[in-house]
Amino acid sequence: MECNIDRSKKRHTVASKSSVIRPKITLACTECKERNYITKKNRRNNADRLDLKKFCPRCKTHQVHRETR
Repeated sequence: MECNIDRSKKRHTVASKSSVIRPKITLACTECKERNYITKKNRRNNADRLDLKKFCPRCKTHQVHRETR
């Protein structure tokens, strides 16, 4: 048995990495420098680095976590 399915119509285009509006970023604790969280941010709304107060399991307290590159 042969299967005559035209697979050429099901091609998907993939956006390049440079045009991603919501890139993945890593958040690191400002006290112990451990990278604890991964999140996404909107590059159009927040162009500068992101600062969030999150729980650090190493420090065992809430600390400011800053976006790392």
